[in-house]
Parts: sequence; C-alpha cells; structure tokens
Amino acid sequence: MDLDLASSAHHAALDPSLYRVPSRDAAAAFLDRRLADPGREVLVAVVDGRVIGMVDVTIDEAPDDGSVELAVPTADIGISVLEGWRGAGIGRALMAAAEASARARGARRIVLDMAAANLDALRFYHDLGYVEYGLLLRRELD
Repeated sequence: MDLDLASSAHHAALDPSLYRVPSRDAAAAFLDRRLADPGREVLVAVVDGRVIGMVDVTIDEAPDDGSVELAVPTADIGISVLEGWRGAGIGRALMAAAEASARARGARRIVLDMAAANLDALRFYHDLGYVEYGLLLRRELD
C-alpha cells in the first residue's frame, strides 16, 4: 500500500488535473480487485522485507476480428519504484522480469501508459528500447 500511495502522490504532483491520491482504504480495495484479476501477475522487488518496487503485467484480450488493430498478443504493464530507490537498477530488473513474464505468457508486445510530464520515466523507457506509438489527447469540458 505504501508503494501504491507513493506512486499516486508522485503522479498527482506531476499532473493534479489528472491524478489524485486516494484514501488508503479506497486504494486497498482497488489493489485487492487488481490482484484478484486472473490475467494479472504482480512482481515485486523486496529489500529487508520491504516492498520497494512492483510491476504488474496483464495480458490484454486480442482485438475483435472487426478491429483495424493487428491481433498481436500484447501485455500491458504498470511499474512503480519508491523514490529513494530509483536509479539503483530496481526498475530495470522489474522491467526485465515483466518482459520475461509477458513472453512466457505468449505476449509479443508490451504497452504501457505514462504521464506525459514524467520525463524521467520517459528517458528510462527510451533507454530500454520503448518507443512512442500513439498519442492521447484530452479536452476539459465546461
């Protein structure tokens, strides 16, 4: 929970118009629902009994036969590392484990969603060979 709430605070600081820090109870219920998903695997990095990083790997359903998207088996990932542990190789190890998990479960592609303002994360993903493939736009309505 501490890691999840720290990640929420990090994202809320990056873009408070899009992210917030939920209550601990609400975050715990959300985490319970995520962990109950049979298509999701959660891998953690632990130091001295404390979870300092995690990555979840979810195999996406193939696009509908009528979709324009190619039916490539794809995994969606989300990663978080506590601030004091960033730059120590924890994220790289988690990403390698996520890629191995996705590959073992039949995925041939990984996608991830990130905040555009998170430039450190963008550099990290670029260093690992990830490239932008799409663009999300938003407009606030009155």
